[in-house]
Amino acid sequence: KRALDTSIDNGGVVTPNKNILIRTVIEEYLAFRNGDEVEPLPSNRVTDYHRVKDDLGDFIARKFTNDDLCGYVKELGSEPIKRDLKLPDSSPKRTYAEASIRKFLFALKIAMRWHAGKNNYPFDPEIFKLGKSDMPKAWPGNRERRLEDGEEERLCKSAINRPNAHNEQDWRAIIGFALETAMREQEIVFARWSDLGPDNLLLRIPKEHVKTRTARIVPLSKRAREIVEVQRRNRPDKEARIFYQFPTPNAVCESFARLVKRAEIDNLKFHDLRHEATTRICLSGKLNLFEIMAMTGHTNQSTFQGYIHLVMGQTRTLD
Repeated sequence: KRALDTSIDNGGVVTPNKNILIRTVIEEYLAFRNGDEVEPLPSNRVTDYHRVKDDLGDFIARKFTNDDLCGYVKELGSEPIKRDLKLPDSSPKRTYAEASIRKFLFALKIAMRWHAGKNNYPFDPEIFKLGKSDMPKAWPGNRERRLEDGEEERLCKSAINRPNAHNEQDWRAIIGFALETAMREQEIVFARWSDLGPDNLLLRIPKEHVKTRTARIVPLSKRAREIVEVQRRNRPDKEARIFYQFPTPNAVCESFARLVKRAEIDNLKFHDLRHEATTRICLSGKLNLFEIMAMTGHTNQSTFQGYIHLVMGQTRTLD
């Protein structure tokens, strides 16, 4: 209210947002993402936004509540997915996986937060907080998969060394960099040469490349700097991105899943490398917890609690 009053006093234009539908919020967000100023959304993510628009488009954005969200989660978890509705009544029908439901909610949250910021009205994050009774059973808690001895080498050795495939050097580069920086896959894929500081000591991650939309600076270790130099020597002419071999974050995750399968490693995702890297940094004792949070981009200390027990009474120095 104070922000709106100030805008009015200064002659600013206040957009009436009371009756804007979620349909309009999502359409405007997708139009923004299709513009020239930001990286376009992958087609599979655009599908998530269209699904939410179809389901919730007639809700008024400013009147959407936590109860509405909880009801949506329950509905998605109990009703058949749309493509199965065409099957005969006697055929078994699948419901949405919890991971899919989470993607839909994340898409809705991103669009509503962006629209509120663009139009200068408050965004209430409490809408998206689910209690234990409303939360799908697979959501609580943090995934704690760590690399076991020899798994990093097995992954790299399982690369396909042939044209038009990610070879061993490509995987050593991106896996090694992930383990040194604790960066998310999209942050690594979108990292540009122009984001590097002098002597490759620091890497700036702009907010448009970060899930939480908060820019940060990542200090680069000796190994990370060596990886960057190898990438620099091998990069194609006029290539703006450091990890040019991987066109999109989804390409990294999908290729990594195939790599894991070839390596005969169980239950490992590319995002687990971020957890492994953060754990190693905690155990090294070189940074305090707040410095680590600033480096890794953890914005909420409660989500960081899983790492704290690792440094209580045990620290070691990593090479």
